[in-house]
Amino acid sequence: MSFVVTSDVLVAEEGAEVLQAAFADRLRLVEGHPGFQRLEVWRDERDPGAFVMVSWWDDEDAFRTYMRSPDHRRSHSRIPVDPARARPAGLRRFRRVSD
Repeated sequence: MSFVVTSDVLVAEEGAEVLQAAFADRLRLVEGHPGFQRLEVWRDERDPGAFVMVSWWDDEDAFRTYMRSPDHRRSHSRIPVDPARARPAGLRRFRRVSD
């Protein structure tokens, strides 16, 4: 069973390139967590300050365990500051219902 989480992130347009570089240079600590499958980061073509992080997990418990972990806190401690400071704009959780 797959569990997918999307997280909308907004940043000032002048900080978008810095945030994009930070995503490319992330610590990748999540990759070692049980139940993690993959992470993709998408940037909106019409709104350069809008990003969507999409992560795939075996189940919701695996996601919640990572979110409470020291690795998650460590990863987020590296988030750039203004003007590239990311602002959360929404979080959605999905369960696969069909192939």
